[in-house]
Amino acid sequence: MNSHNTWQFKLLRSLLGWEAEGKFYALSNMIGDSENCILKLPKKQIRAAAMDVLALSSAEFERFINILTYECELLINLDGNITTEIIRDSLQLVMKEREEARKRKQKENETKQTKIFSI
Repeated sequence: MNSHNTWQFKLLRSLLGWEAEGKFYALSNMIGDSENCILKLPKKQIRAAAMDVLALSSAEFERFINILTYECELLINLDGNITTEIIRDSLQLVMKEREEARKRKQKENETKQTKIFSI
């Protein structure tokens, strides 16, 4: 992967240093582990957990999120909740694959039922 060469990461490093890139990936992991891959920052306990994991004060965390969202365009802000384009795309792909697998399984079950009743 060559993401460190994108303009977004170059800008992030110029503003906050290499450590910020690592913190972004830690935050991305938290987003990926969240329900529907959306980190609900308005919830105090979720915000506090994210600040703790990233070792940032409230003011530092707010600045970090703003830089990631508005300067570097690495985060998507959904009414205070955050996600990323890559994570959203991956989630959509996984959901599509799950739906296709569910349909295949349903069709297999219907075929089995037809065979049982035709004997």
